[in-house]
Amino acid sequence: MRGRLLWLVVPALLLAAAGAGLSQLRKPSDAPAGREVLARGAALYRAECQACHGGAEGGRKTDIPPPHNRNGHTWHHTDCQLEEIVLQGFDPGDGTPPMPAFAGRLSKADVRAILAHVKTWWTAEQRKGQARLTRERC
Repeated sequence: MRGRLLWLVVPALLLAAAGAGLSQLRKPSDAPAGREVLARGAALYRAECQACHGGAEGGRKTDIPPPHNRNGHTWHHTDCQLEEIVLQGFDPGDGTPPMPAFAGRLSKADVRAILAHVKTWWTAEQRKGQARLTRERC
């Protein structure tokens, strides 16, 4: 009887552990990123974005190019929109300088790391609102 019980309990425990591991891989878009991702995102942002978009402080929503901190409007866009803009570039068509495409320089994982870093500059309300938009539209 005891041997049969072990044959039932051990596989159930293994399945539960595997399920817990899988759930860690499928984080929602508003889940905080790990330290390594944030450090990578910070380094990439400094190298590829900061010269035009500035840092954690300053700027106004109407600046061109816009700041990505809480003073800007980046948090009004979904993750999928932001990823597309970074990789494909953006030309507003109104005479302002276009943003170049970074598809040849940055991977999707790089862009996600940069976005994770930028999100640390936003308020809790901005992060919640942007995560809701991302869940609804991406």
